[in-house]
Amino acid sequence: MPPFDPGQVLWMLMFFAFVFIYPKYMLYKMISDIEEVAKTLEGYTRDAVEIIVKTSKEKGKPEIEPKKTIENAFEFFLIPPVDLDPYGILKKIEHIIDKTEDRLEEIAGKIAPQSDAVWRANTISLVKAGIGLNNIAKIVRHYVEFVKKTGNLQIAMIVQMSLPLIKRIAKAQMKGVEAIAQGKPIGDCIGPLVAANLIKTEEHYEVARDIICHETEISDREIFILKANGPGANLGKFGDGVKKLCEENKISKIITVDASLKLEGEKTGKVAEGIGAAIGDPGPEKAKMEEAALKNNIPLEAYAIKMSIEEAIAPMTKEIGESVKSALEMLSESVERVPKESKIIIVGVGNACGIGNSLQSVKDLQLPEKEEEEKEETLADKIIKALVKPPEKPKEK
Repeated sequence: MPPFDPGQVLWMLMFFAFVFIYPKYMLYKMISDIEEVAKTLEGYTRDAVEIIVKTSKEKGKPEIEPKKTIENAFEFFLIPPVDLDPYGILKKIEHIIDKTEDRLEEIAGKIAPQSDAVWRANTISLVKAGIGLNNIAKIVRHYVEFVKKTGNLQIAMIVQMSLPLIKRIAKAQMKGVEAIAQGKPIGDCIGPLVAANLIKTEEHYEVARDIICHETEISDREIFILKANGPGANLGKFGDGVKKLCEENKISKIITVDASLKLEGEKTGKVAEGIGAAIGDPGPEKAKMEEAALKNNIPLEAYAIKMSIEEAIAPMTKEIGESVKSALEMLSESVERVPKESKIIIVGVGNACGIGNSLQSVKDLQLPEKEEEEKEETLADKIIKALVKPPEKPKEK
């Protein structure tokens, strides 16, 4: 009989502890991490409610306490239409979107009845942002409770791996709520900002719902500049505006300018040229632009200003604002490629919050510097990075 070996017994106990106890430890650790994020997101939702309540009281003077109405509005949802038979699906989507806008306008009218057109639009945008925050918080809370109930380690791992991105988007959305409540532009406002820089006077007219048109001349070409009516947080029906102008005029080119999601590693504010309609709506407005261009054989050009999803929904930074100069230079080149005395439509797509309808209204726009991202690094991370860092090459003489 071999002699008793306490070390072997210890290793056996550690093995069984690792096999049976460690997975439980990992599960509870993941649940704890997800729970912490869920509480943070629920805090953002509560903060958004308070911001909207404060804004509605300051700008709209409601006769009743608006908090309950706002909390109920945060549960608002939209049911997509049946798409099994695709015929007519765009009209169904447009109908539902229009009725959603009408309902949100009613809610804004209830919580801020005495607000002007600008702050009525801002209130609607605040409610939309709050609905988004609330939905993110509810989804994360759902998975917390689901993992607690089922003990499913795989789902916990999937959710935990997504937490860094979820936190970044929710934090940016919260900053966007704060910006809109102050009437300041967000990253998605870059399209209207480019358009406003082309409008030298206050002369304009409404060409579609919440869309203004300014007529001017650039290099002996007649230009129709479209943007959402600012400085309220309007988006507008660009498709209707473009379609109407194409029906009433012989248009030689349609140019759209909009914010675009960048890939990691791409520089924020870089302007890229492409073909097609640069507009991120659910489909109806983009389809109208494309149909107008197809019917009249009009070239569709697009200029995309790159930014991350967080930068698009957070307050506009100086880095994004500086892209206007490059965009204007590229637009000028595009205009000059068309014969003189031609008619061109330039569309500044995006949210018009904080962006007025002329150069005069935006020339003194003050934009903050981009905040440096906080990177959480443990001591182990720093040691490993130091070990794997490649040696510096000697300088060439």
